[in-house]
Amino acid sequence: MPLNKDIIIRVVIGIIFFVIFVKVVGPVIFEVLKGKLPGSKDPDNNIDHMIKGQKERLRAQYGITGKEVSSTSLSINTSGVEAEEKSTPAPTKEIEAIYKETRWGGGEFAKSIQNEIAKNYSYTLTETKVNSFIMLAEKRHYLRYLSSDNQKNQNAIKNYLGLVMLNLILIEEIRSKEFNLLDRVAKKCHVSSQEFLIALQLKILFTINSKREIKEERIFSEVPSLHQYSEDTIKEAFISILKKEANLWAKGHSHYYEELSLYLNYADIMVPLPRSEHKKDLLTSYTILKADEDMETEEIKKLYKKMAMLKHPDKIGQMKLPKTLEKKAINNFNQIQEAYDIIMTHRKK
Repeated sequence: MPLNKDIIIRVVIGIIFFVIFVKVVGPVIFEVLKGKLPGSKDPDNNIDHMIKGQKERLRAQYGITGKEVSSTSLSINTSGVEAEEKSTPAPTKEIEAIYKETRWGGGEFAKSIQNEIAKNYSYTLTETKVNSFIMLAEKRHYLRYLSSDNQKNQNAIKNYLGLVMLNLILIEEIRSKEFNLLDRVAKKCHVSSQEFLIALQLKILFTINSKREIKEERIFSEVPSLHQYSEDTIKEAFISILKKEANLWAKGHSHYYEELSLYLNYADIMVPLPRSEHKKDLLTSYTILKADEDMETEEIKKLYKKMAMLKHPDKIGQMKLPKTLEKKAINNFNQIQEAYDIIMTHRKK
């Protein structure tokens, strides 16, 4: 019996629809059913899934995958950077070995950096985060700023990359206003966290300052931050610092702090002082002079003279600071003078 033409067409169309259903709709239904089956893996409880997710987030955070964050506050000419990256020489065998070890995950080099940070600052870095930083260094060719001798010296590379990581974490903390590592680094420098934070911020902002005047209210808010500058701007400033100081950092952490000492000096002069509530605010005046009500008047005079000498406008003028910062430092000196006058007036009564 000959087949009806309409039946053949319907069968063919039916087969086509069935194939489409199996290929497109089938997998979706399968995934839904798989999640409902007893013993199926919950991604939130799947440790491999969680580790993979953490790595992807870190890589995205440090620009290892995806597009770079575009500038929102400044227009940066990146053509020079791109041209420089294209002309980057091939890494030495020592550097290539480090990169290869990192791509496989973990390794002795990453552990040595973890141990260095832990030893110097009692701060624990996860292996995943160290790997992400080294991958970032590879992507951005940070090691090209080292001399050829330092590029062949694994200890110099370790010192340098350790400090690169340290600074990137500190920048991260300034942005997030969660100062865990920064508190520990400040303690190592024997300064307050606020002083160290301002010093680090000034180091970055002085590099940016050629492009834009520093805004006083943005630096000296209650908690200084870097939010007024784009990711691209901070990245460019950081690269400028690396170009200048890479081989200094390769010598070790102490050399890094020597270079930072100038900005720590600026910070000591400009760290915000407590605000007096009124013209006869005796308690705040003692706080500003770091004095105590039980102290003898002569002791307070000595404290005032020492502080005034360190923060005198003549000294500030010699530093040749940007006008905005000079103005802030002079305001601080005036606050010290006013606090001293309030205390002395009260003691004469």
